[in-house]
Amino acid sequence: MQNLSYVFISILGGLIVPLQLAMVNTFRNTSGASQIQSTFVLYIGGAIASLIIALIVDGTIKPPLYQQTSWWMWFPGFLGSLYILCMFLAAPQIGATNTLLWVFLGQMLFATIIDSTGFLGMQIRKIDGLKLLGLFFILMGGLILIYNEYKNINN
Repeated sequence: MQNLSYVFISILGGLIVPLQLAMVNTFRNTSGASQIQSTFVLYIGGAIASLIIALIVDGTIKPPLYQQTSWWMWFPGFLGSLYILCMFLAAPQIGATNTLLWVFLGQMLFATIIDSTGFLGMQIRKIDGLKLLGLFFILMGGLILIYNEYKNINN
Protein backbone atom coordinates (compact mmCIF):
# COMPACT_ATOMS: atom_id res chain seq x y z
CA MET A 1 0.00 0.00 0.00
CA GLN A 2 3.01 2.30 -0.32
CA ASN A 3 1.66 3.52 -3.65
CA LEU A 4 -1.71 4.61 -2.23
CA SER A 5 -0.79 8.30 -2.48
CA TYR A 6 -0.18 7.81 -6.21
CA VAL A 7 -3.60 6.21 -6.54
CA PHE A 8 -5.13 9.34 -5.03
CA ILE A 9 -3.03 11.56 -7.30
CA SER A 10 -4.27 9.51 -10.28
CA ILE A 11 -7.87 9.86 -9.12
CA LEU A 12 -7.37 13.63 -8.83
CA GLY A 13 -6.03 13.65 -12.39
CA GLY A 14 -9.10 11.70 -13.47
CA LEU A 15 -11.42 14.17 -11.73
CA ILE A 16 -9.88 17.00 -13.73
CA VAL A 17 -10.66 15.50 -17.15
CA PRO A 18 -14.51 15.71 -17.06
CA LEU A 19 -14.24 19.19 -15.52
CA GLN A 20 -11.91 20.15 -18.36
CA LEU A 21 -14.35 18.73 -20.92
CA ALA A 22 -17.25 20.70 -19.49
CA MET A 23 -15.27 23.93 -19.22
CA VAL A 24 -13.91 23.82 -22.77
CA ASN A 25 -17.31 22.84 -24.16
CA THR A 26 -18.80 25.88 -22.40
CA PHE A 27 -15.93 28.02 -23.73
CA ARG A 28 -16.58 26.71 -27.24
CA ASN A 29 -20.32 27.35 -27.05
CA THR A 30 -19.91 30.81 -25.54
CA SER A 31 -17.05 32.07 -27.69
CA GLY A 32 -18.05 30.49 -30.99
CA ALA A 33 -14.62 28.85 -31.28
CA SER A 34 -14.31 25.52 -33.06
CA GLN A 35 -13.15 22.39 -31.25
CA ILE A 36 -9.60 22.74 -32.57
CA GLN A 37 -9.48 26.43 -31.62
CA SER A 38 -10.71 25.51 -28.14
CA THR A 39 -7.99 22.84 -27.93
CA PHE A 40 -5.42 25.49 -28.87
CA VAL A 41 -6.67 27.79 -26.10
CA LEU A 42 -6.54 24.90 -23.65
CA TYR A 43 -2.91 24.20 -24.52
CA ILE A 44 -1.95 27.87 -24.19
CA GLY A 45 -3.41 27.76 -20.68
CA GLY A 46 -1.57 24.49 -20.03
CA ALA A 47 1.74 25.95 -21.21
CA ILE A 48 1.32 28.97 -18.93
CA ALA A 49 0.37 26.74 -15.99
CA SER A 50 3.39 24.48 -16.66
CA LEU A 51 5.67 27.52 -16.71
CA ILE A 52 4.31 28.82 -13.41
CA ILE A 53 4.48 25.39 -11.74
CA ALA A 54 8.05 24.83 -13.01
CA LEU A 55 9.12 28.21 -11.63
CA ILE A 56 7.49 27.48 -8.27
CA VAL A 57 8.77 23.90 -7.96
CA ASP A 58 12.21 24.20 -9.61
CA GLY A 59 12.80 27.93 -9.29
CA THR A 60 13.94 28.18 -12.90
CA ILE A 61 13.44 26.99 -16.44
CA LYS A 62 16.48 25.18 -17.80
CA PRO A 63 16.85 24.71 -21.54
CA PRO A 64 16.60 21.02 -22.40
CA LEU A 65 19.54 19.14 -23.88
CA TYR A 66 18.01 18.87 -27.34
CA GLN A 67 20.92 16.96 -28.85
CA GLN A 68 20.25 14.04 -26.48
CA THR A 69 16.66 13.52 -27.59
CA SER A 70 15.16 11.53 -30.44
CA TRP A 71 12.69 13.01 -32.91
CA TRP A 72 9.75 10.99 -31.55
CA MET A 73 10.22 12.41 -28.03
CA TRP A 74 8.68 15.68 -29.27
CA PHE A 75 5.28 14.10 -30.03
CA PRO A 76 3.57 13.93 -26.58
CA GLY A 77 2.23 17.49 -26.95
CA PHE A 78 0.92 16.65 -30.43
CA LEU A 79 -0.65 13.44 -29.12
CA GLY A 80 -2.13 15.30 -26.15
CA SER A 81 -3.71 17.80 -28.51
CA LEU A 82 -5.23 14.96 -30.57
CA TYR A 83 -6.45 13.27 -27.38
CA ILE A 84 -8.21 16.42 -26.22
CA LEU A 85 -9.61 17.10 -29.69
CA CYS A 86 -11.05 13.56 -29.88
CA MET A 87 -12.79 14.05 -26.54
CA PHE A 88 -14.08 17.50 -27.52
CA LEU A 89 -15.53 16.11 -30.74
CA ALA A 90 -17.16 13.13 -29.05
CA ALA A 91 -18.49 14.62 -25.81
CA PRO A 92 -21.15 16.93 -27.30
CA GLN A 93 -22.45 14.01 -29.36
CA ILE A 94 -22.38 11.11 -26.88
CA GLY A 95 -21.98 12.89 -23.52
CA ALA A 96 -19.10 13.17 -21.10
CA THR A 97 -19.81 9.82 -19.43
CA ASN A 98 -19.76 7.81 -22.63
CA THR A 99 -16.81 9.73 -24.02
CA LEU A 100 -14.69 9.22 -20.94
CA LEU A 101 -15.62 5.56 -20.58
CA TRP A 102 -14.53 4.76 -24.13
CA VAL A 103 -11.43 6.94 -23.79
CA PHE A 104 -10.65 5.08 -20.57
CA LEU A 105 -11.11 1.70 -22.27
CA GLY A 106 -8.79 2.77 -25.08
CA GLN A 107 -6.24 3.98 -22.55
CA MET A 108 -6.45 0.75 -20.56
CA LEU A 109 -6.11 -1.47 -23.62
CA PHE A 110 -3.07 0.39 -24.95
CA ALA A 111 -1.55 0.74 -21.47
CA THR A 112 -1.86 -3.03 -21.08
CA ILE A 113 0.00 -3.51 -24.36
CA ILE A 114 2.68 -1.02 -23.29
CA ASP A 115 3.07 -2.68 -19.87
CA SER A 116 3.22 -6.19 -21.30
CA THR A 117 5.84 -5.31 -23.94
CA GLY A 118 7.94 -2.72 -22.13
CA PHE A 119 7.35 -0.33 -25.05
CA LEU A 120 9.52 2.82 -24.92
CA GLY A 121 11.39 1.58 -21.86
CA MET A 122 8.44 1.07 -19.54
CA GLN A 123 8.80 -1.61 -16.90
CA ILE A 124 7.33 -4.91 -18.12
CA ARG A 125 4.24 -6.03 -16.23
CA LYS A 126 2.69 -9.34 -17.15
CA ILE A 127 -0.90 -9.66 -18.35
CA ASP A 128 -2.87 -12.06 -16.17
CA GLY A 129 -6.44 -13.23 -15.89
CA LEU A 130 -7.46 -10.59 -13.34
CA LYS A 131 -6.16 -7.77 -15.54
CA LEU A 132 -8.11 -9.18 -18.49
CA LEU A 133 -11.19 -9.54 -16.27
CA GLY A 134 -10.88 -5.87 -15.28
CA LEU A 135 -10.69 -4.85 -18.94
CA PHE A 136 -13.73 -7.01 -19.65
CA PHE A 137 -15.70 -5.26 -16.88
CA ILE A 138 -14.79 -1.86 -18.35
CA LEU A 139 -16.02 -3.06 -21.75
CA MET A 140 -19.23 -4.40 -20.21
CA GLY A 141 -19.77 -1.05 -18.46
CA GLY A 142 -19.47 0.68 -21.82
CA LEU A 143 -21.92 -1.68 -23.44
CA ILE A 144 -24.38 -1.14 -20.58
CA LEU A 145 -24.09 2.63 -21.05
CA ILE A 146 -24.71 2.29 -24.78
CA TYR A 147 -27.71 0.02 -24.16
CA ASN A 148 -29.10 2.52 -21.63
CA GLU A 149 -28.72 5.40 -24.09
CA TYR A 150 -30.39 3.38 -26.86
CA LYS A 151 -33.21 2.34 -24.52
CA ASN A 152 -33.84 5.92 -23.38
CA ILE A 153 -33.83 7.27 -26.95
CA ASN A 154 -36.37 4.70 -28.11
CA ASN A 155 -38.79 5.20 -25.18
